[in-house]
Amino acid sequence: MLTFDQETHAYRHRDVACGSVTQIIGEFVKSGNFYVNVFTGTSIPAEVFESAGQWGTSIHTMVNFYIDNDLDFASITEGMRETLSQYQKWEQVFKPEVLSHEKMLYSTKYGYAGTYDIKALINGKLWIIDIKTGAFGMAGPQLGAYSQLDKEDDKSRAMRHRAVLRLPKDGDYRFIPMAEHADWPFFLSRLTTYNYVRRQK
Repeated sequence: MLTFDQETHAYRHRDVACGSVTQIIGEFVKSGNFYVNVFTGTSIPAEVFESAGQWGTSIHTMVNFYIDNDLDFASITEGMRETLSQYQKWEQVFKPEVLSHEKMLYSTKYGYAGTYDIKALINGKLWIIDIKTGAFGMAGPQLGAYSQLDKEDDKSRAMRHRAVLRLPKDGDYRFIPMAEHADWPFFLSRLTTYNYVRRQK
C-alpha cells in the first residue's frame, strides 16, 4: 500500500519511507533565506519560491476538480480563472482523452514513488503530461520517471510520449514535448546518488 503525507511531502510504501521523483532529482535545496538550484547555482528568495509553489499547488488542485467535473467556479479567483481558460484552450486544440490524472504510483523495480498529473490519449498516442506554472528545467527527467511508473502500473507496451503543459499566470499555454533520450538515465543516476546518501545516514 502506498501513502502520501501532504504535510511532510513524504511517500511510504508498505509503511516504509521511499523517495519521491522530485526528492530524488533534488533540483533545489534551501540555504538560509534562499532556495538554490543545485545544477545551475541560481538562487531564489524563499518567500518567492514558496509562494510560487503554493500557486502551482492551487492550479493543480483546480485542474483536478475541473477534469472530474467537480469544480466550484465560485470558489476560484479571477487569476485562477484566467489560468483555467488556458487549460480549456489546450483542451479545445488537442482534444485529449484523459485516462487518469493525479495518479500516485510506486516502482517495485526501482523503489521510488511519484504522482503524475495527466495520462491522456491525443490523436491515438499515449501521453504522460506534467502541468507547470513556472520554470520546468527538470521536467524531462521527472516525466521519464513518471513514464516508468506508468509502464509498471498498466503493463502496456505502448510508447509513452512525454510533455509539459505550461499554464502561466498570464499569457498563452504552451504544450512542450519532452523527447530527450537521456532523461531516464539521468533520473537513474540521481536515484543511485539518493540511495547511496540515504545508506550513509
